[in-house]
This record gives sequence, C-alpha cells and structure tokens, in this order.
Amino acid sequence: MDKHIASLPTKISNQTDSKYWTYDIGCSTDVSLHWKHTNWLKIFNFFKEHPRAKATFATKYVNPKLLNFNPEGKIRIRFSLMPARISEILEPKTSPIIERIKAVNIFIEAGYEVHLNFSPIIAYEGWLTEYAKLFEDLDQYINNQYKPFIKAECIFLTHNDKQNERNIASNRLESEALIWQPNIQENKVSEYGSKAVRYKAGIKSNFIQRWNVLHNRLIPWNQIRYIF
Repeated sequence: MDKHIASLPTKISNQTDSKYWTYDIGCSTDVSLHWKHTNWLKIFNFFKEHPRAKATFATKYVNPKLLNFNPEGKIRIRFSLMPARISEILEPKTSPIIERIKAVNIFIEAGYEVHLNFSPIIAYEGWLTEYAKLFEDLDQYINNQYKPFIKAECIFLTHNDKQNERNIASNRLESEALIWQPNIQENKVSEYGSKAVRYKAGIKSNFIQRWNVLHNRLIPWNQIRYIF
C-alpha cells in the first residue's frame, strides 16, 4: 500500500477529498460488522499516520468499539441510510436507521470524518414522503456545528436477474416487490462488463430531480458529492 501511494502524483483537490488520496477499505466487507475478524487497528493506524492518504468505508452498523480509536480525521465513515421502514425490509439485523443517524455526532466527536451514504435509493409509492422524514430526522439529530462538514453520496438502485432469482427462491418476496419493477427498469452493462438492471434513463432522471429538490429543501447543509 505504501508503495502504491508513493507512486501517485501530487494530490489535486476533487470531490473525493481536498487533500488526501482516499482508499475504500470496505468495498467487499463491512468494517464495523467484521471488526473482530481483521486487525483493523493496524490498518487504521497506517492511514492515520500516512501524510498522503486516508481511508473510508460505508457501514450499516454502529459499532462502539471503533470509538476507542481516534483517527484524527483520517478515517471517513459513511453511514448508509434509507427510510427506516424500507431498511427493516431490505437490511434485517443491521443497526436501526435512527441509531445510525444519532451515531453521526458521536463518531465526529471521537475523531472520525463522517459522511452519509444514501444507497440504494429506491422509488416506490410514498417514497418521497418517507425520505422527507429521514431528512427531517437528520436535521433534528445532527449538531448544527457539524453540518457544514457532512457530505453525501447518492446512488439509485441497481439490481440483477440472478439476485432476483435468489431472493425469490429464498422467499424474500416483500423486498423483491420493492426492488424488482420491470415496468420502470432496463438492462445495463457496467464499465466492468457485468450485467445489471436499473431504472429507465428518463424515469431515473425524473426520480433524481425530485429527490434532489426534496433533499436540498430539507437539508441544504448536506453537500452532495455525487448522485446517479
């Protein structure tokens, strides 16, 4: 890792970070959930002490054990968020949404950088009403002094045929009713060549515009890094 960082040119400020090369250490795992399975403190310390790099990961869990470490802003936690009712259907056995929201202040005070990960954003009957409640909770519980520093990434739902088949076979019918909607979805091929299903382009543009307007009206302090 140190050799890779050394090979990089001078960091230019961008939407990812203004100063540091940023490494996602949670692409294939949830660091908070699997804290005991890897020597994460060694990894955290590496990034804390490195002059040119920092680490980031998204999580659906609030793990108080992470509070024993002060990364001095060199570890960015992105708490994954969606309306609480939908989380209970799609993310069973994860930390409740309200706990993730309340954890934002706590982790910032412990030395972490905290962002919000709105993903996946799913459209269904009444979705914007439920997102309004989510945004209102964020505005209520997050300390005003921290709001200017909390940014967001916003990613609308992608799905795939194989996962749909597995979910149906596992009798996850309620979740599939939310995320498998062929009448408003289309096939796509990712830049890596994998096949997926997403909202149809024109429909998705409308969803993004409506979600964005609501977000910016209720929590204008939350800068969106990207949305797609």
